[in-house]
Amino acid sequence: MTASGGRAIAVPAALFLLTLLFTLVIGVQYHISYHNVVLPAGQGFFAFLWKNPGAWLWGLPYSFALLGILLVHELGHFFACRRHGIEATLPHFIPAPTLIGTFGAFIKIRSPFSSKKALFDVGLAGPLSGFLVALPVIALGISRSRLVERGTLDGGLTLGEPLAFTLIGRLLLGELPVQSDLLVHPVAFAGWFGLLATSFNLFPIGQLDGGHILYSLLGRRAYAAGIVAIAAIVVLGILFWQGWLFWALVVALIGLRHPPIFEAERLDGKRKLLAAAALLVFILSFTPAPLALAP
Repeated sequence: MTASGGRAIAVPAALFLLTLLFTLVIGVQYHISYHNVVLPAGQGFFAFLWKNPGAWLWGLPYSFALLGILLVHELGHFFACRRHGIEATLPHFIPAPTLIGTFGAFIKIRSPFSSKKALFDVGLAGPLSGFLVALPVIALGISRSRLVERGTLDGGLTLGEPLAFTLIGRLLLGELPVQSDLLVHPVAFAGWFGLLATSFNLFPIGQLDGGHILYSLLGRRAYAAGIVAIAAIVVLGILFWQGWLFWALVVALIGLRHPPIFEAERLDGKRKLLAAAALLVFILSFTPAPLALAP
């Protein structure tokens, strides 16, 4: 194996292991919160983990659920690239000391797209694959969640519910009692974040997945839609959740323009139907106010 080939495997592997560590830590914290585990008096969280290494296992359900969704998303892109003869790296995870443990994952595409069909297939494969995995993860997590009396939770986070999350909850639990809240299991939270990541990526901007899909449909006219989309994100940040302003900055730095591809090519009817499916996935995954502090 060449040095470059070894690095192509070593870097993604190292990032994955570090992200696994971060998400395990977050998963243990969510387990402690969900199950009301009381740490020994005078013992901090990391001291507890040091003295009780078996507690690391508590973080596995959250970590595996979340990393599984993100990995399937990126492998969707990766194998679509392979199918069209496009060179791409293995998935790179981004570890982060956040409420989630990661900023997501990405692949680097090292060769140009050969056609609009290839661009569409690569753009769609990731969010569609991740969404299809997130649904059973959410169902499993909600089935393990529990109802609590409203007002009994001390602080914490309130999750904005994407339509898919709400529909699965209604299917499994029915209508919640008026004075009850759903305390979501860590696995359900991992699935919820999978939906959030899907909606982020499907915004029709630049080189996001949604930008790839829209450019394959509209060509250079997609740039105007991207301007409208980023303006909408800013409005969401002002009215609903300030995190949207950070996301607007990120996508602006990534760039609003898409590299040109042969403009005369048109997508077939099958791909146009799949584009409508991508829009439906976005609608089912999106929520205007993802997070808020519980009163």
